[in-house]
Amino acid sequence: MTCLICKFNQSKIIFSYDKPDDLEIAVGVKEKNYFRKWLQCKKCGFYYSIYSRGENVMNKVYSSAYRDNSKSWRKEGSTEEVFQKVIALPEQESVTKLRIKWIKETINAIWEGGLLKRARPPYKMLDIGGGTGIFAYEFHDNNWKSYVVDPSKGNEFIKTKLKIPLIQTFYKPNIFKKKFNLISMIYILEHLLNPISFLKNVYSDMAPNSFLFIEVPDAINFKLKSAQDDIFHSEHLWIFSPKTLSSILERCGFEVFGLKRLKTKRDHYVLMILATNGNKI
Repeated sequence: MTCLICKFNQSKIIFSYDKPDDLEIAVGVKEKNYFRKWLQCKKCGFYYSIYSRGENVMNKVYSSAYRDNSKSWRKEGSTEEVFQKVIALPEQESVTKLRIKWIKETINAIWEGGLLKRARPPYKMLDIGGGTGIFAYEFHDNNWKSYVVDPSKGNEFIKTKLKIPLIQTFYKPNIFKKKFNLISMIYILEHLLNPISFLKNVYSDMAPNSFLFIEVPDAINFKLKSAQDDIFHSEHLWIFSPKTLSSILERCGFEVFGLKRLKTKRDHYVLMILATNGNKI
C-alpha cells in the first residue's frame, strides 16, 4: 500500500495485531488469518493502517454496533440519554461547549479581521456523523441553523424533539439540496476509506467564503499511548498530524485558518482544524 499523502511505497511498522478487537468481532471478523498493522510512511511521516478484513466491513459498525447499548463500549445509555447527560454539563466540563466556543470565536475573528467575507445570517451548519445531536443542538443559535446527516438508528429525537433536520444515511453531496456556511466532521475523517474524495464532495456542498471544521485523533498519540489504547482500534484507518492533515486539505482546495491541539477528558490527544474553501474577498 502506498502512502495516501505522498504516494511513497516504503513504511515502517509501528504497531501490529494478530487478533480482531471487540468492534471487529461484533461485525463477524474472525481470528483465522487475521492481521492488522499501523504503519508510518518513511517519507512524509503519515500514519495509516493495513488489515486482513474486507474494506466495507466497518460500515456495519457505524450503522449498528458502534452505538449498540448492549455492548461493553456503549454503557452510557440510549443516544437520547447520552444527549441529555452531555448538554447538562457546565461549560468547563463539556468538550462540546469548549469546541463550539473555539469555532465561533475563530470564525468571528476571521470575519472581523477582513480575512474572509461575512455572509448574511442565518448561517447553515451541517454536522456530518453527528448522530447524538449534541454538537448540532449546542451550535444552534439566533445566527446558525443546524442540520445532521448520520447513518445511525435510534436518534429520531433529533428531528422530532429537537426540530433539527436529520437524514439517517451515510453522507453524500447535495443530500439536503443546500449550500452550507460551515460543515463539521468530528471524528469522521479517520474512519473513511477515501478521505480525499470525501473532502472534495464536502467542498462541493459549501457556499462561497465558508468553513470546514475537522476534529481527529492527533498523531502524537503514537508517542504517548500504548498499542492497546482504543485510539488505535480497528475503526480508525488513518491518524493525522497537523502537517499531514493540512496537506490533505490543501489538496482538496481548502486553506487552513486555525489549528488547535489538546488533551481531552478521556485522556486522548486530538487535533482541531478550521479551514475555508479558499474564496477570498
